[in-house]
Amino acid sequence: MSLFRKIVPVACFYFAFLNALIAQNPSQIDVFTTEQGLPYRDIKSITQDKNEFIWMGTALGLLRYDGYNIKTYNSNKSNSLFIEEEYIMAGLDFDDATNDLWYIANGELFTLNPLTDKSIAYDKTHNIMGSVLFLLKNKDGSFWIISDDFKTAKKGKAKQYLQKFNGDRFEIKHAILRGKVDYIRLISDYRGHILWSTPNGSLKFDPDGNLEANFDLSSFKWLGTDLKFNVSFYDSCNNHYFFPQQERGIYIFDEDNLTHKRILDKPIQFYNAIEDYQKHVWFAGLDELYRMSPEGEFTDYTAQLKARFEYSIIRDLFIDANKLLWVATDNGSFKIRIGDELFKPLFKSNTEGWGNTMRGIFEDKNGTIFAKCENSNTLLYKTLNGEVDTLQIQLDKVDLEAMQHTANFFVVDNKKEHVFTLGETLMKINLKDGSVKSYDEFRNYVTFKGQNPLIKLRDGKLLFGQSLSQLVLFDIENETSTLLFKDSEIEDDISNFMYFEESKTDSLIWIGTQNDGLLKVHLNGRLEKQFTIKTTPNISRNCIRALEEDTDGSLWVGTYGGGLNHISADGNTVKTFTKSQQLPNNNVVGLLSDHANGLWISTYNGLSHFDKTTEIFQNYYTEDGLTHFEFNYASFFKDSRGNFYFGGMNGLNRFEPKEIVRESNPPKLSLLSASGYNNQNKSSFIADYNKTKFSALELSPYDQYFEIKWTMTSYFQNQKNTFSTKLEGLEDRWFYQGNSASIRYNQLPAGNYTLKIKGKDSRGIDSASVLSIPITVRQIFYKEWWFILLVLLTVIGLMYAVFRYRLQQVLAMERLRTKISSDLHDDVGSLLSGLAMQTELMEINANQADKFKLQKIAEISRNAVSRLRDLVWSIDSRRETVGDLIERMQELAEEVLLPAQISFQIDSTSVKNPSRKLLAQTKQHLFLIYKEAITNILRHSNATEVHIKFVNYTNSCDLVILDNGCKKETYKSTGLGLDNMRMRAESIKGCVDFKQDDGFSVVLHLPFSM
Repeated sequence: MSLFRKIVPVACFYFAFLNALIAQNPSQIDVFTTEQGLPYRDIKSITQDKNEFIWMGTALGLLRYDGYNIKTYNSNKSNSLFIEEEYIMAGLDFDDATNDLWYIANGELFTLNPLTDKSIAYDKTHNIMGSVLFLLKNKDGSFWIISDDFKTAKKGKAKQYLQKFNGDRFEIKHAILRGKVDYIRLISDYRGHILWSTPNGSLKFDPDGNLEANFDLSSFKWLGTDLKFNVSFYDSCNNHYFFPQQERGIYIFDEDNLTHKRILDKPIQFYNAIEDYQKHVWFAGLDELYRMSPEGEFTDYTAQLKARFEYSIIRDLFIDANKLLWVATDNGSFKIRIGDELFKPLFKSNTEGWGNTMRGIFEDKNGTIFAKCENSNTLLYKTLNGEVDTLQIQLDKVDLEAMQHTANFFVVDNKKEHVFTLGETLMKINLKDGSVKSYDEFRNYVTFKGQNPLIKLRDGKLLFGQSLSQLVLFDIENETSTLLFKDSEIEDDISNFMYFEESKTDSLIWIGTQNDGLLKVHLNGRLEKQFTIKTTPNISRNCIRALEEDTDGSLWVGTYGGGLNHISADGNTVKTFTKSQQLPNNNVVGLLSDHANGLWISTYNGLSHFDKTTEIFQNYYTEDGLTHFEFNYASFFKDSRGNFYFGGMNGLNRFEPKEIVRESNPPKLSLLSASGYNNQNKSSFIADYNKTKFSALELSPYDQYFEIKWTMTSYFQNQKNTFSTKLEGLEDRWFYQGNSASIRYNQLPAGNYTLKIKGKDSRGIDSASVLSIPITVRQIFYKEWWFILLVLLTVIGLMYAVFRYRLQQVLAMERLRTKISSDLHDDVGSLLSGLAMQTELMEINANQADKFKLQKIAEISRNAVSRLRDLVWSIDSRRETVGDLIERMQELAEEVLLPAQISFQIDSTSVKNPSRKLLAQTKQHLFLIYKEAITNILRHSNATEVHIKFVNYTNSCDLVILDNGCKKETYKSTGLGLDNMRMRAESIKGCVDFKQDDGFSVVLHLPFSM
């Protein structure tokens, strides 16, 4: 018996059946129940407003859902979102012109304005004939109702009315007698014609309400009465479907020929139907959901729905702006993403969690795809015609078991008739009959502790081995081998290799290792370069799982725990991409490049497409049709037809990259509100931007914090939506916010900012636009320019007032000093001079005894005049410059020294600014020090010459008074003159020195220059 099975086993029948089943099932179902925050589980109806917010009608009110927050409108009077009636029935819809929500509650008709949250009731004043049973929005946007006067009409006279809203009231278009039941439905066809399903048949009206036809589709018995009520539906081709109560199933009705045909023979009563953008029609029964393809093929989704959560009744079907199908039930809602199947499963089992774990994918000469199923230790394959089977490998139990643990890489020979792998040793497997040839000389080159990578080079040779010293080149044609390295050429025998990648540069091999990073090896036996976490540049982790060299010579490196690394072609730079850049997981196990500058990345949590130009990741998960979210190492492959394969914990995922990466509807970002707290008035504030148009956010300097909330109306797997923000004016980069749709800032400095928000949906698709929110934080009043200017002007005014006051005081003082000096000079000086003259005249005629007294009086008077003159000069504001001081010093020297036959010289050549004004006190002390020094020369010295000199420095000055005399021995000095000089020098922050050397000198050091 041939070991290559000719009969498909039961397991393979299962594979084929399951693949066919999943091919019809995109497996893209999400849920929204109380576990996800839904407050009331029984949803009667669903619709969507122009902001793409979802509205749901329940028995306990209206719900508005933005993807994160739910607003509840009910009849609780303490609720700010109060509505009169809260038991919402079917027929929830929005007016395109006003965005008002129309709804029926407790048999009454209302509209709700979402901007004001106020509702308006429509009643008999609007010509509504009793209770409202059904509401319909027609294709032209007009609103129609079915009303019923059963409660007010006389017995047997009750009617039902078809009414159309004409802008302010409802116009009756048709009326029928009401029977025992109020079964009714109202739908419109693709042309806007109205079909009213009644207990007595179906009535067809034109868009103006004129009766066109009456259809008896099917009848059934109810409490002994024949009823002709049938639920109907029109698709975009105007096909008329109806769901009879008696026959059940789905029928299509030809309105022209009045014939019908059954298209689904199932004992199911259907109640709702809707058509998606792919022309699929979805039919809902009591708890069943079916989808009919454009070709008329049906797929039953009921089991998949019930596997997600339990429910009893499907209430409504609705398709939102993002083409998501909402299935409203009595226990929450399903959200089914409508789209083409992205990934084709292969070798998938029905086991929950881990199923068929796959590695080592390859292709034979016939295009048959093989892969190793690790958990069952078999080599599965699928032919081009869809046959799934298992290749029986001719190995004993021990060798077969070894293959399970060591054979992760498979490479075919040049004719693709045999495949090489590493089991107990190097093995060559015949792909036709499973026979095996083993090369026993390589048993020591295989390890059960490592991964045993294997690659076929461009020259047809195999490369394998677990360390540098064991790297083997095997020629598969002549079956000869050589070691790549000689022992003498190996300094560090690096081992535990994980992956081989042949460089596009001849004779170069990239080797990923378990613990030693990345190696660049030349085939002549030379280690050219090594990248580790410690080299410069460094990679993010030393454990390498996958390698892919790019067309420009750069290298993509998949690491275990360190994300994706990109090494430039020159090897000088390394860039790392991790979860913070939207990589789905930091464990990268597979890399394949496509022809559109994209890189496909398999990880431990999903598959990702990376655009190398924009550096944007688009991620795919099990809800996109992947067989499992976790992928395997050594399990990725590109076949001869351009199909990509990535294997994981349950089978393979096959796809064509160009079919996956296509234009997608980008999700819409919406600004919800801004709120904060003002610590000046101790109050909170909130701005709801669904009600008011947003222009800019202006904040007070007393706003302690503010919070911005937004949403992205992508409702499928919206817990996986992610956002990033950047506050321009404060932040210079984007900050990843995860799934949080709000951000808070505390006490921003005054200034102008722009908050920018961008998002990605669960598939990694970027939002349609970036939200830009201008924010202005006003400056506190005492930092405002006008306040600062006002304070500055006030200070200047005060300073000017003080200056003026002091100026007036100074001027007044100067005037007083001038007056005093003038008065002293003119009055007192004249009196003293007169006294001296009178004394001298009296001296002429006086006796000898009185003459001495009169001479003494005359001397005292003249001395007083001299002292008075000096005093008048010192306080005279008209004589206050350095030049005036020098002039007075000259006069004093002439008056005192010349009569005593003492010559003098005043050297003022170093005085730079003779017009500089001196303070009155400074001028007085300087002059009196000078006068004391001259007086001392006259009294205590026998000098004949006196030299007076000003010596100027940068910030100081010396006044030197030098004589050539010596001290008179007969004169007894008290020393008070010198002490007075020191005291006066200190009062003007100077000092005075006295020297006795070839004469006597007085040196006055001044702290200012002249």
